[in-house]
Amino acid sequence: MAKPPGIVLTPFFRPGDEDAEDQEMYVAGFVDEDGVAWGTIQLEAEMVEQAVMGHRTFEVWCDSDGCMQPQPASEELFELGEGQLKKTPLDELVANTIELDKNEPNDEILDMFETLHERLLRATSAVADEIARRRR
Repeated sequence: MAKPPGIVLTPFFRPGDEDAEDQEMYVAGFVDEDGVAWGTIQLEAEMVEQAVMGHRTFEVWCDSDGCMQPQPASEELFELGEGQLKKTPLDELVANTIELDKNEPNDEILDMFETLHERLLRATSAVADEIARRRR
């Protein structure tokens, strides 16, 4: 009995709508040598992007002028929109945090604000020490 010819399948992963600026779905599956798709599944864009970005490492860098800068700073690396990885002054970050949490109940937020205050005091002290060292 003759063995049937083998089928070669190549995996693929692509946007659901290649012309769309914002993807809602991605498609994954296999394609045969004739370009026919086999075993395709659709994946929600949010799920795919979280899985991909979940393995990316972001760090925050504090410039000497007190501005926080995400690292890597390149928006192109992650295909993010303009301004999504923007440099932000530390005092603005703190003010935004306070504004966002000002209506939270004390039993949920007070300890966190106290920790923030302690960290800011340590940071202020470290900056003052460095200024004094450089003025000597």
